[in-house]
Amino acid sequence: MNFVKTATAAAVIFAMAPFAYAQSPMTPQEFATMAASSDMLEIQSSELALQKAQNAEVKEFAQMMINDHTKASQELKAAASQDGVTVPAEMLPKHAEQVQALNGASAAEFDEAYMDAQVAAHEEALNLMQTYAQNGEGATKAHAAKTAPVIEMHLEHAKKLDGSL
Repeated sequence: MNFVKTATAAAVIFAMAPFAYAQSPMTPQEFATMAASSDMLEIQSSELALQKAQNAEVKEFAQMMINDHTKASQELKAAASQDGVTVPAEMLPKHAEQVQALNGASAAEFDEAYMDAQVAAHEEALNLMQTYAQNGEGATKAHAAKTAPVIEMHLEHAKKLDGSL
């Protein structure tokens, strides 16, 4: 249970990171880096969930995250290319640490830890998308505006599923 509390606290702290970007306009490169890392976090943590989750609904959610975030990642690459920015191939260290922490969860703790992490990650991603959709530029701004409602739907689904565990 300590892992869940620690992971949740860490996720809340990480979720606050985009607020730093809200203080000054984010460049298309900064947005692409954050959005790509967020997608990689979702995909890699969800791949873990397919292997380690006990609950069938959690596994279904994980598969949806892999499908939707793979699609979002491809769309981000296209938008970033139009804006002349590069999408990184590796996630940010903070996101890699979250995947490592999740990988260390016991079988008994995994489902709850995964869903807690999904709620926090989607709160962070939604803030990023909404902020950039309002203050961004170019094709990446359009991508953020298009992606925000999907992230919001994921967040609501994650909260409901997390509450049922």
